[in-house]
Amino acid sequence: MRVVMLVGLLFSVAARAQSGAVSGVVFDSLNGRPLAGALVQIVAPPPGTEAYSVTSDSLGRFHIENVRAGQYIAGFLHPLLDSLGLTPPYRSVAVENNATAHVSLAIPSAAGMSQAICAPARGARADSSASTSGTLVGQVRDAGSSVPVAGSLVALVWSELVVDTRGVRRESRQLHGTTNSEGWFAMCDLAEGDYEMRAELGKRATGFVDVTVRARDIARVWFALGADSDSAMARDSTPRPGGATLSGVVTNSGGHPVEGAQVVVGGSALSAVTDARGAFALTGLPDGTRTAEARALGYAPSRVTVAPSRSEARTVTIVMGKTVRALDAVTVYGKPTGRMRDLSGFMERKQQGFGRFITRSDIDQSNAISVCDLLRRVVGLQVIEGGLNGCAVSVRGSASMIRVAGGGGSCQPTVYLDNAPFGGGIGEFTKEVSPREIMGIEVYTTSTAPPQFAGSCGSIVVWTRT
Repeated sequence: MRVVMLVGLLFSVAARAQSGAVSGVVFDSLNGRPLAGALVQIVAPPPGTEAYSVTSDSLGRFHIENVRAGQYIAGFLHPLLDSLGLTPPYRSVAVENNATAHVSLAIPSAAGMSQAICAPARGARADSSASTSGTLVGQVRDAGSSVPVAGSLVALVWSELVVDTRGVRRESRQLHGTTNSEGWFAMCDLAEGDYEMRAELGKRATGFVDVTVRARDIARVWFALGADSDSAMARDSTPRPGGATLSGVVTNSGGHPVEGAQVVVGGSALSAVTDARGAFALTGLPDGTRTAEARALGYAPSRVTVAPSRSEARTVTIVMGKTVRALDAVTVYGKPTGRMRDLSGFMERKQQGFGRFITRSDIDQSNAISVCDLLRRVVGLQVIEGGLNGCAVSVRGSASMIRVAGGGGSCQPTVYLDNAPFGGGIGEFTKEVSPREIMGIEVYTTSTAPPQFAGSCGSIVVWTRT
């Protein structure tokens, strides 16, 4: 027995004599701080011969003892890298007998990662905007299986102020991308600002979500693509059996519940009102990534991204951080000149009752995410979604036929914008304008339209905010 113990002790001493240690730190250059919770790995080539791993502490530090002497490759894994769709950076490290090797590992800076992500797309083109632009990366996965969705179309939407001979107006712009075999996409050289995004594949589509891009930074977004389109359940307020569920609470910035807040989820006409605890629950929703919006008297509307699921109950907390002072309603009438907004005429025509009217108050109470959502609530209109191309609309009683927005040969109502005919069709209009830009809407059949708003397939007259 003593002989066996002595042999084991000699072997242990020999093993320690042929080993060292590895210490270092993992740094997050993207956010300028140490990276905690990174899984650090050192592997001897060829892979599988010798491997060690440890997790970095709250200061990004790591230390590995009893590493056999030799040459290793050091790297790390972290969810932040996964969210960027990047492979981890590697370093070479030599471990010597009875010595500690030091190695520094880091997530590259935003500029470095943007260059790595965008260089293939830029090619030989000069990158003069790199210092003032941002990058957006993301992934699309199936809402049910979490499997990456290849070939999904991703659309980035924003508005720009245009000044030309037609005057000053806002026009919508779009940038499209397609996910690769692993569901990843990237959009480069984006101007700093706020955007809206959605993903779609065939008839399946997510809702629009808000995205903020900052200069010299990388914004990240990921979508859960459900079985339903963005408008599959938006035609009525009846929960669909087997739909997704979402529950949660609405609070103010101090964490106190907000009672009586109305909560609506994009792609659905369903809504819920919070109770005394600020709690709400919605069932029968379309699944996948959506935007949930909460509205309450005395607060500015608050929007968050959610992903209702058919397989599991999802919860969300919506914080209403801005308080707005409620003022008494004041109606102001003005006299139009040229292309100025004829809001006095709007009120007069509304009182005559020949058409259908949507006021700013109606829009505020509707919680509509898009103009298509607004028009869908108007009696006498038929609305069919056209995906990223807005929606097709027909006015009952105007001999019109519904086709997908943008389709040729369809009988679509004439659109008037701020007292002048709109240059595009109804699909383009609903794609370019958001409810928050609108002051009022008038809807007429062919026979009820005033002479100045005539249309062979009916008319939709829209007045925007100043």
